[in-house]
Amino acid sequence: MAGQHNKIINAAAKRILAPEGLFRVGSSRTWIDDNGYFVIQVEFQPSSYDRGSYLNVGISFLWETSEGLNETLAFNIGYRVNKVGYVSYRGNDAAYEKKMEDFAEAAMEKVREYRQFRDMDYAKRQMKSQLNNIPKGRGFWEVYELAMLCFLKRDFEEGKEYFNRFLQILKDSFYVGDLYIEWHEELYNHCIEQLCPELESEETAYKMVCDMIERRRNFFSSKPSYKKLKKEFTL
Repeated sequence: MAGQHNKIINAAAKRILAPEGLFRVGSSRTWIDDNGYFVIQVEFQPSSYDRGSYLNVGISFLWETSEGLNETLAFNIGYRVNKVGYVSYRGNDAAYEKKMEDFAEAAMEKVREYRQFRDMDYAKRQMKSQLNNIPKGRGFWEVYELAMLCFLKRDFEEGKEYFNRFLQILKDSFYVGDLYIEWHEELYNHCIEQLCPELESEETAYKMVCDMIERRRNFFSSKPSYKKLKKEFTL
């Protein structure tokens, strides 16, 4: 049966992930764990060439980034769970069921790890460590995300430092050699025109990020496949 491997994957996920509070996105192979200002995605990623699955687990922050990205969920932290690799379905249902249960258990282990980001002090330490380990000149969204987190946890002055650093990175990246990156300049202008005026105080910066999160939660929760995502969030 062409869809038998999908049935096995979703059955394993339902047995292991659903009791822990995750919900399935429509009829897809993606599950969501809601954590307020971020969600954790669990994706049983298919292959284009085979019946089987990779496993991806990671955090998607819900503050806004750029217009082209706001309608999707990213893997801002985390992604491929390499320890389980790729498993192909070869027609042996029992063997594949066992492998997919292993996948779901590995996914739940990563979900528990990433749930620690609910503690924003912990999140900030982890995000700063990640940024510090990126080669000089390579950080981009990582800087922006730290700024938004700082504003959300009311570390206002530090947030402004990271945000100004991000603006400079954007400004310096309009051109890569002779290549003009239009969306970088568009995002820079958006930040200057729409975000900078909101950085008058700790309170206005905090409200700005809360409003961003609320807008994205409203967007996703309006979709039937995300109906289990609540519109409101708590910190």
